[in-house]
Amino acid sequence: MTYNDAELDPILGKTKSASRTYAILTSGKKNEALEKIARQLETMRADILKANSQDYEEALSKGLSPAMCDRLLLTESRFEGMVRGVREVAALADPVGTAVSRWENPDGLVIEKVRVPIGLVGVVYESRPNVTVEVASLCFKSGNGVVLKGGSEAVRSNTLLSRAIWEGLAEANVNPDGVAFLPWTDRKVVQDLVSNTILDVVIPRGGASLMEAVVSHARVPVLRHDQGICHVYVSASAPFTMARDIALNAKVNRPSTCNAMETLLVHEELSDSFVRPLLNILREKEVTVFGCPRTRHLDPSVAPTTPESYATEFLSLSMNLRIVTNLDEALDHIARYGSGHTESIVTSDIFEAERFLREVDASCVMVNASTRLHDGGVFGLGAEVGISTTRIHARGTMGLSELTTTKYLVHGHGHLRSH
Repeated sequence: MTYNDAELDPILGKTKSASRTYAILTSGKKNEALEKIARQLETMRADILKANSQDYEEALSKGLSPAMCDRLLLTESRFEGMVRGVREVAALADPVGTAVSRWENPDGLVIEKVRVPIGLVGVVYESRPNVTVEVASLCFKSGNGVVLKGGSEAVRSNTLLSRAIWEGLAEANVNPDGVAFLPWTDRKVVQDLVSNTILDVVIPRGGASLMEAVVSHARVPVLRHDQGICHVYVSASAPFTMARDIALNAKVNRPSTCNAMETLLVHEELSDSFVRPLLNILREKEVTVFGCPRTRHLDPSVAPTTPESYATEFLSLSMNLRIVTNLDEALDHIARYGSGHTESIVTSDIFEAERFLREVDASCVMVNASTRLHDGGVFGLGAEVGISTTRIHARGTMGLSELTTTKYLVHGHGHLRSH
């Protein structure tokens, strides 16, 4: 489909108008519509998976990275998880209208601060078609309109997924115009979209080039879902089995995701007892390891780490392994190379754990848990719009409440200002 920039404003205007009707829907009506969407997805399952298979095969033929191809693929289990996520969002409490705080002044003026929808959310993303459904569900439940701009590699999948969403909303007698999917693959669409002030906020999810395109052209606030350079630090007191299992899960479970571990930091006391056997296991798992000098002393076949490798989000079965002297050295490394996404410590020392939680600056800090757990579904949020690595408004995994802002409701009795 050829892009004509004159078509964008009318679409955004119509979506903005429809979003105002979403802001006043009852929770019951929202939940009814979400159930209709879930059923429509199930009805269209075969067609959606067929379209996704075509997208996937084309991505492979074009030589897209293994990480992008993996994120693009909708397996049966991923499809089921996507539909289940819609129903989980429906089951969550509606944040709209809930009170954040309330107080009464001595003169009887009552002030209440409540949650309200942000308005019109623009989401620009690559590869993952399940994002289409997750984001639409969360934005709708939180009373927002949404404009979806997926990547060209998933256009067939996203077209059918957005159709299922539209038909589900229409079946529930809800105006479907509040969910807009932009079908054009022209890259100029992204620039025009994020520079359009009809939007209230933009949420980008993708690689460095997409982030740069969005940030450099945006004229509205941007909540960045940036790269995940995540670390696991194994302290001297860490139980071997727990540390091994967490390290392997964080790296091997699904390495193409942003919450996968990229660098493992290990206390020097565990060089022989932990690092040596772990290197053998990683080799069996076909993980490429880049090691610090102390790691390479244990296994000279390991490739050397560099400042560039420490700053790389591999999104594959590759990782860094650095042996450190103590917690301070681990904290310094994380402060230098971490992207503010997710960091974890494995330890039996409660004081060390508390210090790690307090001093590490990231959107999510964990103790004795895999970084792969930083996810909206795992956290009980039903799904997520993204994992914000910014500091303003929302940070970390973004669910329903993060898609709201606040307003003050003031009740007076003829109150006037006297000074």
